[in-house]
Amino acid sequence: MHKTKILLRILSAVCGLVLSFSLCACSTESGGNEGDGGVPNPPKKVFYTNPVFEPVFADPTVIRDDDGTYYAYGTSDYSEWDGIMRTAYIPMLSSKDLVTWKYEGDVFTASTRPDWKPSNFGIWAPDIVKIGNTYNLYYSFAGWGDAENSAIGVATAEHPLGPWRDKGCVITTQATGVKQCIDSFTFVYENKVYMIWGSYYGMFYIELSDDGLSVKPGAKAVQIGGKTNFSTYEGAWLTQKDNYWYLFTSHGNCCEGLNTNYYVNVFRAESPFGPYYGEDGKPMLGTGLGTNVIRNSASFVGCGHNAVTTDDNGDFWMIYHGYDVKKPGTIAGGTNRRALCVDKLYWTNGWPHTKNYEAAYTETECPYIAER
Repeated sequence: MHKTKILLRILSAVCGLVLSFSLCACSTESGGNEGDGGVPNPPKKVFYTNPVFEPVFADPTVIRDDDGTYYAYGTSDYSEWDGIMRTAYIPMLSSKDLVTWKYEGDVFTASTRPDWKPSNFGIWAPDIVKIGNTYNLYYSFAGWGDAENSAIGVATAEHPLGPWRDKGCVITTQATGVKQCIDSFTFVYENKVYMIWGSYYGMFYIELSDDGLSVKPGAKAVQIGGKTNFSTYEGAWLTQKDNYWYLFTSHGNCCEGLNTNYYVNVFRAESPFGPYYGEDGKPMLGTGLGTNVIRNSASFVGCGHNAVTTDDNGDFWMIYHGYDVKKPGTIAGGTNRRALCVDKLYWTNGWPHTKNYEAAYTETECPYIAER
């Protein structure tokens, strides 16, 4: 009897060790290690499904901070924000993994929104860049269909979530001679600050001041895309890979609900200032339309106005808005239901595209994010 009790205790101890090892192995695989204070971290997501934030987050721009957090900023839109139907003036999101996004408030409020243009003008298409220790958030300030009175302004902050201080106008249609002065992409190259912009009336670049808050004295707009007086794209995003600069552009109409035909093409050049060409060899500064990246599918339409970032494996990911065809094309108030989507970019003969040139609509493997 005594030997039987001893044997049972030994078996119980062995089983406990095996169970403990199994639980630890599962936690490690799922990312469930203990963090500060002994509280288990939530399991890492392995797969995600588009859209990654809804119902509305249009024209996204994205930046990754030094601690690995991704921040995204979207066009001002009337939607449900924190359970309240209202206009968010450049909504902000944060994410640790590129696919799980948290709403973090707005750049401006109804009382702090810029007032240097008429109150019925929209605040659209934000563009984020870090210059030194300051975050510059550029925004388009324009009236729908008013190509003659558009402008691009900027706000600054010491943290990606603000508080933001409006610094006013950077460029205007009148000052540059460029119609539809919206949709900026600002970048630092060889310690100088440049802005690319344009929407259906050509695409241009110009050098800015060292702090990015104004045009450098004497600088002039230089055209890099579009026919002499007209182009068929907007929403520039510039990304470097290997020996090329890739300039992404959005084509078609952005805002017709489920009838939207928006899509993304790309050009490339050996310099950020061009000349840019599509895979077909046709020049961007001419009649070239670039090479397709993503287009309408049976599951998502109107996929466009993208940003590009990387994960910790060095893979490129495209962040953009799109319409889920399983849901209405608009929400209450008539806002287009442009939800936030994320897709990995694949490279064929040196040209990027999403898988099958469409938005992922089934469970998809998440970006690789290293432990920090």
